[in-house]
Amino acid sequence: MLTATIDKTKEWTVDDYMQLEEGLLAQLLDGELITSPAPTPHHQEIIGKLFMELQKLEIPGKLFFSPIDVYLDKKNVLQPDLIFISAENLGIISERGIEGPPDLVAEVVSPSNSYIDRNFKKKKYLEFGVKEVWILDPANKTLEIYSDSVDKPELYLAGEGQLKSRVINNLSFGLEVIFS
Repeated sequence: MLTATIDKTKEWTVDDYMQLEEGLLAQLLDGELITSPAPTPHHQEIIGKLFMELQKLEIPGKLFFSPIDVYLDKKNVLQPDLIFISAENLGIISERGIEGPPDLVAEVVSPSNSYIDRNFKKKKYLEFGVKEVWILDPANKTLEIYSDSVDKPELYLAGEGQLKSRVINNLSFGLEVIFS
């Protein structure tokens, strides 16, 4: 049996990325291939609860959860934990993944990915036109919402108030539902 080796010394492109074995948890960030282990059960539980809360709202559009590729350009292919695409932007969905910026992405941070999610990925999402970026922090039971129209993130704490969104108008629920 042959073992695949990943050349970390070269600048990767979407064409290179497309040659990877299906199922490998990898992302392309400014031409650098980033691999990671599978998410923990707690991480998956949080994304599952968030997905179910959003699905209850019957929002016009589509929700997806990771792994699914979001192609931003020839050197950036990211896999957010959760994606919302509004009804008017459904044309960005293709056979290979999402071809362009979704309306909203959510990332659940963990000790192994916090720095990349909070800094590099968040910046790329906003740079390429994602309207809202949600960073969920299970350790602190918080959700930060970043958007290009607001200078500072909106911070929500579990047990303190109702989550609101500029992208999803009728959204309103407490974070304790997700972090319990």
